Amino acid sequence: CGAWVMNPLRRTQGFTLLELLIGMTLVGFILTLLFAGLSLGMRSWDAGEQRMVTSSRQAVIVDFIRRTLEQTYPLHWRVDNEDQLAFAGETDSLRFVGPVAIHDGASCNHLIALDQVEGDGGRELVMRWKMPDPRAPGFGSLEEAKPKVLVKAIKGMTFSYFGAENDTDEPTWHDQWLHQKAPPELIRLQLIMENGETWPDIVAATPIRTE
Repeated sequence: CGAWVMNPLRRTQGFTLLELLIGMTLVGFILTLLFAGLSLGMRSWDAGEQRMVTSSRQAVIVDFIRRTLEQTYPLHWRVDNEDQLAFAGETDSLRFVGPVAIHDGASCNHLIALDQVEGDGGRELVMRWKMPDPRAPGFGSLEEAKPKVLVKAIKGMTFSYFGAENDTDEPTWHDQWLHQKAPPELIRLQLIMENGETWPDIVAATPIRTE
């Protein structure tokens, strides 16, 4: 009978201080794990979103440069009584003629330059364009044009040109394309970023046209 009387009394007792401390510690530990997991998930989400934005912007720039190069126009002008092609391809720069949109979707041929320059945050790929002046053949007027930044924080950029320099040679890749009668068959641009990332090669096939 004595044991039967004590059991109800024990059931009505609350938790001891030690039990409360253990319970609060466990709850705190569980909450810490939950918040750590939530924080990690948020950081992963933000990083993934940033990669998507960067990848989308990269795709837009790559497509823009490729389409611009694919519309290279084989303009010829007279310089020192010689017929010269308006195309000057170097390893780290390119001068050519191609269409640039002006307004309402209309476009016309401009002198275009792609260069690597030093910017505020490091080296940048910039584009400049200007209407050609028939009275002043050459790319000199491009120096006055305002540059438009296409890619920032680049470590290096390399142009190369595929084609045959004369009728007897087989087409191959060249570091320069200067004083030729026609544009190269292909133009390739390789970009390496400051963070070590290598962009996919931008390869454009120039149209085969004659004036």
